[in-house]
Amino acid sequence: MLRLVIFLLAVAAAQASVSVTRSSNDGPHPSSMEIEVQLPSTNKKVRIPLEKTDAFESVPMTVRENGVSRTFSARQAHHASHAHYRDIESKSVISVRHEKGKKRFSGHVMHEGTSYFVKPSGASEHQVTRNIAQPDGIESQIDKSKVMQVMSRKKRQSNQAATDLEVELLLLLDHTVWNAFKTIYSTDAAAMTELHYYYTHILNGIDTAFRNVGNPSMSVKCTGLTVAKTQADSQWMPPAGSSDATDASAILGYIKSYAVGKTADHVMAFTRTDIQSGGNTAVCGMAYVGGACQDTRVSINEDQGLQSWGTASHELAHNMGSDHDNDQPACKVAYKFLMSPSAGSYSLSDVANSYRFSPCTVTFMKNYLATGKAECLKSRQGSPDSSVATTTREGGRMTLDQVCRLAYPSSPGKFFLTDDVSSNPALICAKIFCTPTAGSSSGVTGGGLRAPVGTPCGNKKSCNWDGQCASDTSAPEADESCFWGDSWGDTCTGWKDYIKYLRDNNDLGNAKTYCGQCQSGCCRSVKTLCTF
Repeated sequence: MLRLVIFLLAVAAAQASVSVTRSSNDGPHPSSMEIEVQLPSTNKKVRIPLEKTDAFESVPMTVRENGVSRTFSARQAHHASHAHYRDIESKSVISVRHEKGKKRFSGHVMHEGTSYFVKPSGASEHQVTRNIAQPDGIESQIDKSKVMQVMSRKKRQSNQAATDLEVELLLLLDHTVWNAFKTIYSTDAAAMTELHYYYTHILNGIDTAFRNVGNPSMSVKCTGLTVAKTQADSQWMPPAGSSDATDASAILGYIKSYAVGKTADHVMAFTRTDIQSGGNTAVCGMAYVGGACQDTRVSINEDQGLQSWGTASHELAHNMGSDHDNDQPACKVAYKFLMSPSAGSYSLSDVANSYRFSPCTVTFMKNYLATGKAECLKSRQGSPDSSVATTTREGGRMTLDQVCRLAYPSSPGKFFLTDDVSSNPALICAKIFCTPTAGSSSGVTGGGLRAPVGTPCGNKKSCNWDGQCASDTSAPEADESCFWGDSWGDTCTGWKDYIKYLRDNNDLGNAKTYCGQCQSGCCRSVKTLCTF
């Protein structure tokens, strides 16, 4: 019997000082430094020695264009204002960002067995939050023999410490992915930089899901990234126009052949092609079950936007030995965990499960590990500095319009505001809609399409990795009664001018009447005028 321990999170937070007490003084991002952190609810301060890591920057990044390959460090696509540090002994990980001449710290430190999360707060302060793990045992007895099979997922309608096992990934991005970024960002340099940020977010999502598996602890690391700029350069994909071009099973075969000789534990390919299986275009990913560390250690995933980390996590779990969720009490399909065979839209009440694996999935993966077929997860074949950046919050730097443009590259790239979201911004953490065509009066959404982590969703609130709109001191202040501003657009100018005219002429009765008619659509323009 395997015992799964689910950890409920309790936190204690406080404004606290975080400062550098010693450094190697070899540049703005020194190779080593010591920070002093004030622990919450106490006057105690602890000092943590840190060594700089290159994080995702050291991953070999290969760009193929017209048959010519160029390999370089991903640091050339990374912003120079960031650096990543860790202390292996205490399992502390900190990211440092320079903003307006000040160091801003994010990440977590460990002290006497307790984890403390650190993040910026306000203009120059930091918030330190204590994390307490409370075990709540749930037992499962899934243990059945498995045969090699191919599993697919239908379109869906934190952990930074060192781990016992690491799944080392080779990422393959075909020309359709590159074309989408080049179309949106115009220049090669801008497209490559944004692609780096985007896939760091996706990798962070995958890593977050697997770090919740339990014992043995598991994480995900990228050890290589290949970007193809033309169809001919996408050597792991079938020829364009062939009968195999969109067939997910056939594509897996091509990737399997390409993966021969590669040292990665799993080769994960992304495409913007609408893949299908047996004519069913609802499929958005496919992988062999129980193929990790074997010659079938591959998956194909449709890149449908930032939420694609969910599809990739799902397919990687298949490769780690997991079947789909079923109707066992703790793993019902209706619960919408990551291994649900298909998942439609989410609500705030069930979106949290879409960020984690069910107890059944965890047991499936542990059973696969017990077969001895996944021994490669114990090795460290890649660079020791090739772990993904763990503090990416795309929502903090990307608008919902940009999220829509990435999800629907041929659309106007506009977020569509629905009536329920207009009155409750927190709903964007579970689902968003996008404008399909110019002038459209309705919106469309894809499986799992939601605001990314870090997206503001209220006053000093942002979407978190549980799909919830939670307090966030680094999020901007906002008037929640007018969160979206003037939804009526330019027509609000006329309403504003007329109400001002009525007030200037002391016609308060009519002013109140017109305020009642337009406040829902012009809340920002008439806010001060409609205060009586």
